[in-house]
Amino acid sequence: MTGLGADFRRLWLSSAVSNLGDGVRLTALPLLAAAVTRDPVAVAVVSVAAELPWLLVSLPAGALADRVDRRRLMVAVQLVRMCLAALLTATVLADRSSIAVLCAVVFLLGIGEVVYDAAAPTILPRIVPREQLTRGNARLFGVELGANEFAGPPLGGLLFRLGQAVPFVLDAVSFAASAALLSRLRGTFRPAGAADAPRAGVVRAIGEGFGWLWRHPVIRTLSVVVTFMNLARAMTMAVFVLYALETLDLSAVGYGVLSSAVAVGAVAGSWAAERIRPAAAGPCLVAAVLGHGLTTVAMGATSNPWAAGASSAGFGFATMTWSVLTAAVRQTIVPDRLLGRISSVHRFLSWGSLPLGSLLGGVLAAAYGLRVPFAAGGAAVVLAALVAAPTLLGVSALLAGPGGAGGAGEAGGVSGSGS
Repeated sequence: MTGLGADFRRLWLSSAVSNLGDGVRLTALPLLAAAVTRDPVAVAVVSVAAELPWLLVSLPAGALADRVDRRRLMVAVQLVRMCLAALLTATVLADRSSIAVLCAVVFLLGIGEVVYDAAAPTILPRIVPREQLTRGNARLFGVELGANEFAGPPLGGLLFRLGQAVPFVLDAVSFAASAALLSRLRGTFRPAGAADAPRAGVVRAIGEGFGWLWRHPVIRTLSVVVTFMNLARAMTMAVFVLYALETLDLSAVGYGVLSSAVAVGAVAGSWAAERIRPAAAGPCLVAAVLGHGLTTVAMGATSNPWAAGASSAGFGFATMTWSVLTAAVRQTIVPDRLLGRISSVHRFLSWGSLPLGSLLGGVLAAAYGLRVPFAAGGAAVVLAALVAAPTLLGVSALLAGPGGAGGAGEAGGVSGSGS
């Protein structure tokens, strides 16, 4: 964290502890659902409930993030999510777990995640210099995936074996610790022009953000491409626990270890992304999307856990490269007063595909087998990469231009979740 300051360290630590809890919970929840039923569609419905808020709440969440103090909003959301995690713990301890109960709790947790993530991308530009944005993004994305998908999954599988409620206790504690760290960030985090925002009206404010994104060819293309990436990811993750337990014949702990393989590649990707120079950004984005699609296909084609783990690591590397570079593009060119709304419109389009992907993955798996969601999703991403390649290649000039984020490239950094 050298050169990024004390506030960045607090933000980094907050992300680390929160994402560790997320990784534990996101591994334990499918195991809990699979303990209730082995019906692929029913298991997938839990994923749909967790992801539906991205479709329903993203746009108003972005408008909210552009009107209030973003740090205070994030702290409040983390405290609410702490209470929800505690409620889930009590439900499991009372032996009241059912698909309906799990869907209700994860839906509410998902609303909190949407609001939190609408504000989160706006914090970094306030606490690090502009030329350090991609370096900061790389380290935040690195710890996010490292905790969420490397440390969290095997820990979640292990804690689940100790007791079905144990992972959710840790999750509640992680939200509390994250809120405490965020509350210590210094400075003002109210967006520029926020005093005038309420007079505009929520619908008009959302429309302004949507229109700005759709008129900007590069930002629009990034949103469309990552929509396909997230659709494919959701198709596979909805049935991933059944794929691991049945196709690969893994235990609950083995499932957690396999889930963490993506973070091995992601950590390597965050290290590599810091060193990508502006001239290489466009080609790297195209390669990242192709890598995302091809590794998804490869995972579905194997029955070997080691090959599946290698494919997952490659997927993590590709996803991290994409996330770091695209986050830098948005933070560089989007006006601060619109950043919350643009981030939310971007996620409405891209993450709004998650519930559809989860449901589609469950239906395809039930009808044709657990391998089909991997093949179909991966092929769709490869096609998206080929169609979008001309626009993605133009990102190099954008980052290298005056005021771009490429300055970090000269100092050893990169010149967003699929984000």
